[in-house]
Amino acid sequence: MIVVQGIVLHNDMQTLYESLTNVSKHIKPRINQSQPVNVDVMFVMNTIQDYDEISGNLVFTASFAFFWKDEFKMWNPLNYNGIINTQLPIMKTWVPALVLRNGVNQNSLFTFSNMMDIETTMVTYTADGDAVLNIFGQYQITCDSDVTRYPYDEHRCIISVWTPDVLSGMTLSSVRGMVFGASIGNAEWAIPLTSVNVYHRNQTLHLMGFNLTADEIGFSFTIKREYLFPFLNIILPIIILMFSHCLVFFLPVVSGERTSFSFTLLLTFVVYMTAALEQLPPSNNISIFNIFLFHQFVFSIHITILVVFSIQIFYKDKDSINCGAPFKVILFLYHCSCKICFRKKRIVDKCTSHQSVYDTNANHSWKKVSIFFDKLCLFYFFC
Repeated sequence: MIVVQGIVLHNDMQTLYESLTNVSKHIKPRINQSQPVNVDVMFVMNTIQDYDEISGNLVFTASFAFFWKDEFKMWNPLNYNGIINTQLPIMKTWVPALVLRNGVNQNSLFTFSNMMDIETTMVTYTADGDAVLNIFGQYQITCDSDVTRYPYDEHRCIISVWTPDVLSGMTLSSVRGMVFGASIGNAEWAIPLTSVNVYHRNQTLHLMGFNLTADEIGFSFTIKREYLFPFLNIILPIIILMFSHCLVFFLPVVSGERTSFSFTLLLTFVVYMTAALEQLPPSNNISIFNIFLFHQFVFSIHITILVVFSIQIFYKDKDSINCGAPFKVILFLYHCSCKICFRKKRIVDKCTSHQSVYDTNANHSWKKVSIFFDKLCLFYFFC
């Protein structure tokens, strides 16, 4: 309490307390009951505790401050030994009934966990009738989940404060707005201050033959993912695996390690892919990163198939007569490359003979064709 002069005695406080609580807490604090009570709402974000992209649920701790004018709780400080402000228990006075419109577990803003919290929550009054109520708690709301640009994704959240009782004659405003400067940082999510916005909306309801208005205050902000951790632990390893998988064509076929190396990288990629997909919501809102993962999965399978085919070419019998279409295509490309190479050098050898390039009895070595095929694959994947 603050006093102007003198010493505040117990009798002065007791007399003021009895005078202020001698009014029903269920009656709107207006002498003219037809006038509305304007409640100004201020929101202070403390910290983001968790955000689930799959369900879109945001868990945070915050405090709300409500300001209004109480015409029944005014007094002359000179009559009470200079007392200019005091506090009343929340259960002994009128307080605005407000709820979270998009709350998950509960909609009430008054998240008291026990009776002690209720008994110690006070409403501060000044001699002019100005009232202030501060509440603090943990809240859970729903947000719009958009992982299109994961891990650079941003999600829009709105804390919607609403007056459920349209007959109470209460209006809402937010002159003081939102405060984020004193909030505690989160390791995974950040709130850009440029995304903060406050809006006011009212909805007209037709009830019992009357048109009644319900006010709503929305505190809108964006939570942005801190992308460094997922980039270093998921995206960058997948990119490295992508390039490492192409190195399989540098391994000699005779080493016998090509297939094991290729399948090991494929399985490693599947593990990383599974870990990444667990962080994305299972919805039609497909992220670009999800498409990238699917592309790389097909890419790895493609390389594995080409590695197996390259080994078949390498160990193909030189005198084999039956040759499938894929072998004929590779053989055709091999002969074409020989022709182009030797034309530039103006050297004529057996590659430029008039034998058909589809003739499997041509004088060629399948081992050289396999080496050519490996170079062709490297050129295709790197260029």
